[in-house]
Amino acid sequence: MTNRIFEVTGTRATATKYGFDRYWRDLRTFTLHDPVDYKLRAIGDWVLNKQLPVITQYS
Repeated sequence: MTNRIFEVTGTRATATKYGFDRYWRDLRTFTLHDPVDYKLRAIGDWVLNKQLPVITQYS
C-alpha cells in the first residue's frame, strides 16, 4: 500500500520541502513500536478495574 505513494509522488516522496520526510519518519517509528504491550495493559486494566481502554493508534 505505501509503495503506491511513491508511484504518485515520485522522487519527491522523501523531500523536506513537502514534509514527506516527516511522514516517512513517523511511519517508521510507528511500525517499530510493539502494540502487544499496549494491548496487554488495556486487557489488564479491564480485568482489574472494569475500565474500557482509551482509543489510541494501538487499539
